Amino acid sequence: MVGEKDIENAFEKLKRFFGGKRFQDSSWSWIVCISAAVCNAINLGFTLSFGVLFPELMRHFNATRERTAWVGSISLAMVWFASLPAGYLCDHFGCRKTCFLGGLLCVTGLVATSFANSLSLMYSTYGLVYGLGACFIYNSNYLVVGKYFNEKLSLAVGITALGSSVGVLYTSPLLQVLLDAFGWRNTFRIMTVTFALVCILSLNFNPNVVETTMVKEVKAEALNMGQKAGIKGSISSYCSVWTFPVFTFVVISLMVGSFGMYTPYINLVKYCDDLGITAQSASRLFIFNGLTSSLARILSGKLCNNPKINPVFVYQSSLFIGGVCVLLLPMATKYWALVVFSCAFGISDGIFITTQCYILLSCVDKERATASFCILSVLCSFSVATGGPIAGLMADQDGNYVNSFYMTGGVLMFAFVIPFGLIFIKRRRFLVSPIVSPEMTDLEARKNYSKP
Repeated sequence: MVGEKDIENAFEKLKRFFGGKRFQDSSWSWIVCISAAVCNAINLGFTLSFGVLFPELMRHFNATRERTAWVGSISLAMVWFASLPAGYLCDHFGCRKTCFLGGLLCVTGLVATSFANSLSLMYSTYGLVYGLGACFIYNSNYLVVGKYFNEKLSLAVGITALGSSVGVLYTSPLLQVLLDAFGWRNTFRIMTVTFALVCILSLNFNPNVVETTMVKEVKAEALNMGQKAGIKGSISSYCSVWTFPVFTFVVISLMVGSFGMYTPYINLVKYCDDLGITAQSASRLFIFNGLTSSLARILSGKLCNNPKINPVFVYQSSLFIGGVCVLLLPMATKYWALVVFSCAFGISDGIFITTQCYILLSCVDKERATASFCILSVLCSFSVATGGPIAGLMADQDGNYVNSFYMTGGVLMFAFVIPFGLIFIKRRRFLVSPIVSPEMTDLEARKNYSKP
């Protein structure tokens, strides 16, 4: 029989779980990292697999490529566009509550979408409501990792980013199986179960994190504790991030690159349909994409942690690979060629996601990390929203995707060139250093940890 003391002990354990102190780079940090990776797999795995639903929705509503593409593009754009309120919620209420709320919004949006009788309604239910929930989950995942890690930040970001590629790996074939067996309406309803799991995993995001002492870049002006308390979440933090050259050039490049990076995800299955390739075979292409993307995310995370390698150059390689792949895509008319494209583009995607998250979390100090993440997300959302529909509109007018893919590839190559502007700025890149002992002097810390 359960006694009163047992009940009190149980409540005490729950209290420690939800409100106890946690430390950076501890064993609990890795539990948080794995939880964030799984949430990322469910969240972005489903969002990026919209291409599987694309032909089915296009046929059901007898709509053009452009109108159908807006459904997926709006939801993708919302993942980044609503980052300012998501960042505010994370700063003021914690990543746990924000992620939990995001899971509830996704469930609500998917259920409402399953009853939609027009694409116009789906723009609201799937594009806005589900997209808003996906944004809350996405930002919470990376921001909580940024709070829980210092020394192992690059590896933790790589593992978290790995989640989305693993999600694409299994979600795309799963969606095709569900579509064939139950239809698109029941598919949306079934997928709500996975977002209930997100709500459960978000409980691991304990907000009480004890941060280790850190050293900022030599040229960054020292801030006292009062200034640190005031800068977090303030307007000044959102303006001051533009004084970091790496942030400025990378964000401009990401704005341009995001226009083309997500276009193949939305249009690939329809492109295969135009070539006479079955939907089942087309959905399997995402498996190859997910496998290589997973590998690239881990490897690029380790590369970014190497002091001899500039993360910006690693990031640029993703744009170059992606641009070449998309420029050659119109020549891929056989299934084996599309498999090669999916593998190569997966490498590009894996590097792109991991490096951008690592650069944003490390090129500014901790007080501005949320601001840098949110500003990039909002600016990139416009590019993400317009890329797929514009490619679809061009395909509707031309009757094929040839010019659409040439345009997309050209945009990615232009984004690849932009960060070279940093070469002409005679300033060292700003970087938050790894863990530094409180007893270590500023001079010793700078000598040991500052990177060229």
